[in-house]
Amino acid sequence: MDASRPTVRRARVVGATVTYADRSASCRATVEAMLGEGVDHVVVIDNGSAPSSSSALETLRDAHPGVITLCRRPRNDGSAPAFSAALAEARRAGADLVWLLDDDNLPVPGALTALRRREQALRDAGRSVCAVAPTRSATAEPDVVARAIADDSAREPVRDAVAFAGVDTRVFVRRLLERTGLRRPRPARSSSLQSAPYGGLLIGSDVVQAIGAPDESFVLYGDDLEYTSRIPAAGGRLELVPEAVVVDPRGDRWMPPGFEVLAMFRSRNDALLYYFLRNRVVRELRSGPRWTTARVVNAGLFVVLCGACLVLTRRGDKARVILHAVRDGVTGRLGRRREL
Repeated sequence: MDASRPTVRRARVVGATVTYADRSASCRATVEAMLGEGVDHVVVIDNGSAPSSSSALETLRDAHPGVITLCRRPRNDGSAPAFSAALAEARRAGADLVWLLDDDNLPVPGALTALRRREQALRDAGRSVCAVAPTRSATAEPDVVARAIADDSAREPVRDAVAFAGVDTRVFVRRLLERTGLRRPRPARSSSLQSAPYGGLLIGSDVVQAIGAPDESFVLYGDDLEYTSRIPAAGGRLELVPEAVVVDPRGDRWMPPGFEVLAMFRSRNDALLYYFLRNRVVRELRSGPRWTTARVVNAGLFVVLCGACLVLTRRGDKARVILHAVRDGVTGRLGRRREL
């Protein structure tokens, strides 16, 4: 036995996922992968799936009697209410640890073991309020995984406490210098995270009790980041585990990759754009003083960037969605404002 590795305590691990639309095939693969990783039970929240998918999920549940809990919701209420329900059902199923995955996530073998080891090490070090997150890679190919790990270590996060709509002038300038070759990316000095997605998150039932449930008024987008940011805000530790890899194919993107403000103007789903941006602004304004000088400067840069992108794309319709989202974000007007 490797003495440098902590002994993983015996614990009941419950996997949990949320599915919707016509995604039963990918959900089945995710559930079977969780079972293959050794979870004791799986909770599936059927978030308003199509009838054929709901039927397929019932067949999957029946193929694993007593192992899968399937809960059907009549419509897609968004990720926040659905993952809130998933966490509650996992705790009702007796979870000591809950492992959340999106319905198209596939853990690379050994991912759960790596996450559990690190979670145990944090607890052994006195961090009772903690959670761990994996590397998310587009495929399981070694070179793609290595690139994802390198990107995670080199990416300087936007500082939510001063940012506005994802714009942080300091980070913006540094990334611009890196892309033009005038500055080398600097690896992160710590594996500590300020927030993390639901996909792959391993969290203790006691931590869920301590930080509460996801804010259902976010509906979707950013609810996971707001939720997990409560861990460091409570003095706990949220940590990336690079060797734990979850394949996240990311599918058909509603917003293209690249420069984010321009991508908003080129996005293909106004409802998702609205929730994405509104919730980001709300989360940022909650994470620090609302209108510091730095925040005002970042808001001004965001307005300038939006103006440039409007001229470039001539998408006044997107500008109106962005304005609506920002206005509601600043005033804290949450809840379901657009149909999914």
